[in-house]
Amino acid sequence: MKDKKRLFLVPAIVSGVAVFLALTGLTATVDWKMYDLMLGFRKEPQEHKSILLADFDDAAIAEIGSWPVGRDLVAEGLVTMGEFGARAVVFDIEYVDRSPRGIDARYLEEDIPEAFEEGFGMAAGNVRDLFSAVAQGQIPLDDAAEYADDLVASMDAMKSELLGEVGKVAADNDTRLGQAARLYGSAFFTVNMRKEEVKGNDPQIRSTAMELAGIPVEAGVEARYPTAADILPTIIPVLSRAAGAGFPNVYVDPDGVRRRIELFYRYGDRKFAQLVLAPLLDILGKPTVKASRTSFILEGAQVPGGGTVDIRIPRAEDGRMLINWPHKDYISSFRHISFTEFLHHEQLFEDLAHNLRIRDDWGYLDAYDGSYPLATLFSELQSMRRSWLDGDTEIPDTAMAELREYRQMAVEEAERFFATRPEDTIVAQVEELLAMKDLEPGARNQYTMILEDAPAYFDSTRNILANLRFQRDRLAKELADAFIIVGFIATGTTDIGVNPFDGEYVNVGTHAAVFNTILQQSFLDDAPWWVSALIAVAVAFGLSMVIMDRKPGLEIGIGFAVTIVLAVAFVLSFVYTGLFIHPVVPILACFSTFLASTIVSFLRTEREKGFIRNAFSHYLSSEVIREIISNPESLKLGGAKKHMTAVFTDIKGFSTISEKLTPEDLVRLLNQYLSSMSDIILDLKGTIDKYEGDAIIAFFGAPLDLADHAARACQSAISMKKMEMDLNRKFLSAGVAPSPLLTRVGLNTGDMVVGNMGTERKMDYTIIGDAVNLAARLEGVNKQYGTWVCASEDTATAAGDGFLFRRLDRIRVVGKSQPIRLFELVDEKSLLPDADLRFYREFEEALDVFEAREWSAAMKIFKALLKGRPDDGPSGIYIKRCQEYARKPPAATWDGVYNLTSK
Repeated sequence: MKDKKRLFLVPAIVSGVAVFLALTGLTATVDWKMYDLMLGFRKEPQEHKSILLADFDDAAIAEIGSWPVGRDLVAEGLVTMGEFGARAVVFDIEYVDRSPRGIDARYLEEDIPEAFEEGFGMAAGNVRDLFSAVAQGQIPLDDAAEYADDLVASMDAMKSELLGEVGKVAADNDTRLGQAARLYGSAFFTVNMRKEEVKGNDPQIRSTAMELAGIPVEAGVEARYPTAADILPTIIPVLSRAAGAGFPNVYVDPDGVRRRIELFYRYGDRKFAQLVLAPLLDILGKPTVKASRTSFILEGAQVPGGGTVDIRIPRAEDGRMLINWPHKDYISSFRHISFTEFLHHEQLFEDLAHNLRIRDDWGYLDAYDGSYPLATLFSELQSMRRSWLDGDTEIPDTAMAELREYRQMAVEEAERFFATRPEDTIVAQVEELLAMKDLEPGARNQYTMILEDAPAYFDSTRNILANLRFQRDRLAKELADAFIIVGFIATGTTDIGVNPFDGEYVNVGTHAAVFNTILQQSFLDDAPWWVSALIAVAVAFGLSMVIMDRKPGLEIGIGFAVTIVLAVAFVLSFVYTGLFIHPVVPILACFSTFLASTIVSFLRTEREKGFIRNAFSHYLSSEVIREIISNPESLKLGGAKKHMTAVFTDIKGFSTISEKLTPEDLVRLLNQYLSSMSDIILDLKGTIDKYEGDAIIAFFGAPLDLADHAARACQSAISMKKMEMDLNRKFLSAGVAPSPLLTRVGLNTGDMVVGNMGTERKMDYTIIGDAVNLAARLEGVNKQYGTWVCASEDTATAAGDGFLFRRLDRIRVVGKSQPIRLFELVDEKSLLPDADLRFYREFEEALDVFEAREWSAAMKIFKALLKGRPDDGPSGIYIKRCQEYARKPPAATWDGVYNLTSK
């Protein structure tokens, strides 16, 4: 007896403590330290080749000279990324404040001096010409004053023009960055999620961010999102021209280690995606995002090089995604490029354009045989680029493609020209001229200067061109189809965190790891707390039975052996499946033989006793519940495939009705309506699945088998339509409803999965499957045919001869490839007068004529039917079709199936 008590009490106590520890998470810190250790045993995730980290590193800051980097330079770099085919660019830099107006250094150093030289040169020439004309007597001295006045007016105009040019030196760098984002077309910026309201936050910024970056997510019942009290988006001049935005917020575990990330935040009535998830959804072809308690599913994701798939992203127990980190430091993980590489390229391109421009007037480029002057081509390309960035010119949709094409063409044309060594021809021509004895001294000096300048000029420019080609080839290789994340990593950055493999991991790499985890589908997951608890319970009972009555030394040996085996099993499970089962509680259970388990036993017994009552009391009739209780084995947790009939109802225009009622009156009206309709279903032994607003979802044939489930479903639909008339008379006379409630019903019979789905803490007795979806579609089909009760052919056949079904089209509903025959359920045959029976027979005859492609004859019959019943929707539909097909018959291969394009 004592042994039996020990066999029960010891593992029971251990189990109770284990459940408590697992439930409260008191061992979580140790568990996650073991997770870090076990993660190192897993194969390192493959790094996706598209990921490229564009670093503002020490080299970049040293060359640029300051941080933060001017947004004009960021804009230049962004356009360069787009020119070389980057797929998307994400900025892990927050542009939440306006920047001071900057100085356009190139404009100041080149364009302003050129404008002043041209203006003052023109003015000096005009003065010289005036004095020369007066000196030579071409202008009388008395008239000189009049010409001087004209000269002064000309100089005043020149002064105004030069002042205008000087004003252009001040650049709006915010606009430039925004214009660069618009020109590139796939740049993404930040929308920071804040725990508190941001004082002084511009409402327009919020609304712009919500419109641009808010992502619709179809959430399941238990989908969980953290909620932000406010958002702090990128400033409007930049954000309004971006392709999207995401939040850069990262999550740090209580022990200071970054292991996981939020993928969505909720703000207001919108949801925002994580920084790299926002562009990733674009890359994946904008898949439908569905959320549940345990996962996010990207339905129809178009994976680059992997076809169309549904990507399931597991959600850890806390709702976040576990990051599959590279097993190395920041610099060693993923590809990197310094931001200076982009600026070097632009400087080389500008240098080349400058060199071509300064010697164009000297005739050095006259030998170029292209269709467009080479110097002019480069200058106009640079001017076009600057004009787009300054916002002076509207950016066409084809701008980036044109810029990419023309700049590549310009470089190739320059290479072709310089490969001909035009300086040799220039030198030969100059030497011939210098050989002329009668050459004027001034001309001789000029030609001598050209003789010295030309070779040096062409060597210098050719060197620039070679460096430019090298840089372009490098950028083309690095940036093609790249997913670029831009961040600041220079010495002095505080954006450094701890991950399982590095104590000083620059956090911009976090976003690369998130992107890589999702795109490579190298997901990790952790088991719910109760899995560890169950393992601990099993270990406690099993170990107690094994070591019972054994010697203490042997008990200890067996305990150590079980502990080691258990630890190895946890490691292998994680290494090969990616599922982390929290190991501390089960391992502690191997040593804990002094705890009580009365709570566990009590919970198990109560769960069994209350299962049926808690699961079914709110959606089954009392009669059905009594039958189930008398035979509880007829139910089991989980789903089973059964042949049943599903019923979907919905009230026509209920949104319009609800807008005219107060919330209290709306609830009162809806409760009366749903109660009456639900009683009909329950009285016929149907099961209410759920209510969705004014809609009822029900089914017949479960949990108890009903041989005549289709007939019962049809009877419920007919009875609901008749009840509807009584209710409307009552509602309208009492002023409860502003207009009649008109119910549409969809019926379908077929194989469905039915059962308790969810968890023991939260379950739902429901149906799923294609046959269920079709019933829902058929409810919506009523709108297109002017009918009230639509049924599938399977339902019409299974219901028997007691009902009158009107045959309609063969249709193919949205999302289905197999066509079905559509029927309208009219009423019980025995209740219909002869006139009604005759009407529907004639309709069948007309439909036969129609399907035989005899449009005129069919239309004549349908018109006669519609004349007798002007409100008959199907007759009107077929008259319109007959008229259309009489004018333009369908193809000879038409099989009579109609594809419905809306649900």
